[in-house]
Amino acid sequence: MEDTSLVERYRNGDSGAIEELVVKYQKQVYAFVYRIINDPEEAKDLTQKTFLKLFNAIGSFRNEASFKTWLYRIAINTSLSHFRQNRHRAGESELQETIIGSEAGALSLVIEKERTDYLKKALEELPERQRLAVILRAYEGLSCKETAEVMGCSEGTVKAHYHAAVKGLKHILKERGYDF
Repeated sequence: MEDTSLVERYRNGDSGAIEELVVKYQKQVYAFVYRIINDPEEAKDLTQKTFLKLFNAIGSFRNEASFKTWLYRIAINTSLSHFRQNRHRAGESELQETIIGSEAGALSLVIEKERTDYLKKALEELPERQRLAVILRAYEGLSCKETAEVMGCSEGTVKAHYHAAVKGLKHILKERGYDF
């Protein structure tokens, strides 16, 4: 069912409609928040907070943007607010032990995990708007137009942030001697 129809059904008293929206978007919002926060437990909490904010704000949804971009905007604001409040905490996750089964398969997994970790760490060093542009475009698969709606800026600004982010990531990784 269309998101706008579900919103209207909820506004008309059908509480099941909001449950359908949560079921439809819960995994996507969690994955999105996790990419911003990089902590699975915090991502769960922030996903719940995002949907609580959705319940409180659904009356203000005006169908000017898609429901999905509006929801992602709530998730961004919730995540960034949390990130700013908790910036003083240690930023990097500790390296986790990798249990090696077969040598060939394990080596591939370790190399891939290392590449992913390097990229995540480099991504965390980018300015906030550049990081969001990459997450929304590359990880979430949003179009340039949808990303602009979520970020509250023009498509040109999204392209500029994305281009600067790619350039910045290359520079950071090159500085560390890691070449993709």
